[in-house]
Amino acid sequence: MTAVPHPLATRPDRGLQRRRRLRAARTQVGLSVQTRLLPVVSERRRQRLHVCGAANTLTALGVRVSVLGPPTPWPRTRCVVAAGPLGRLGGLAVATALRGEPVRSVAEAPEGAAVCPVAVRYRLDGDAGYLPEDDVPTSVAGIAALRGLVVEVHLLPPVA
Repeated sequence: MTAVPHPLATRPDRGLQRRRRLRAARTQVGLSVQTRLLPVVSERRRQRLHVCGAANTLTALGVRVSVLGPPTPWPRTRCVVAAGPLGRLGGLAVATALRGEPVRSVAEAPEGAAVCPVAVRYRLDGDAGYLPEDDVPTSVAGIAALRGLVVEVHLLPPVA
């Protein structure tokens, strides 16, 4: 019987890792140029730049985002709250999943507004379990070195 290597041990080759890092850097430079040189005339355009920048960065790093909807639909006017620390990678995934909807804490929620919590979990494609918080890379090089990283954004039921 042969031992199956742990999924974290299977990393993309160095060429793919280098291309991912270069694409992520090119994406960040392009986003920086767009926000500094082109006039941002509306909040909608600023929001669109944020969402597209987050999606392009995740794509450049080879990260997939999976959004799991709530069992009951969210109200139209809502206040989104993050359930736990997001980190940079989770923040990009939530920005992409919620299309730039502002993420606030419970303390910042307006009086009487419905709170719609969000949970972020990380897993590897084809792996049944979730990664522990300590195994989730925080650097661009660490993220580019993982094969099949999936960020799951769980939209939880709204709380009154």
